[in-house]
Amino acid sequence: MTIPEVSTALRQSLERHRFSLRPQPEGRPGEETVHVVLDHGEGMFHVGRVELYLGLWTAFAVVRGNGLFRSDEVGRHEPFEDAVLAVLMSFTHVE
Repeated sequence: MTIPEVSTALRQSLERHRFSLRPQPEGRPGEETVHVVLDHGEGMFHVGRVELYLGLWTAFAVVRGNGLFRSDEVGRHEPFEDAVLAVLMSFTHVE
């Protein structure tokens, strides 16, 4: 899976704040998942994901540090970039 393009401004901001976008390896056909991760020096931390399903990108952000369901859906967007921004504005914990 290839990660959809984002604007130069968002890409530079992600890099400046040590975030990156990682594709889900071996995703199901017709569904795409991109993880938003933070490189904290000691390791990579998951802050959320965006999933393409039925033509919309659904954003999930990590909002709880523990428990069974750590992520919440924080929006559905047509543009990929809007879904990534929703994750970045909504996460409160890293895994």
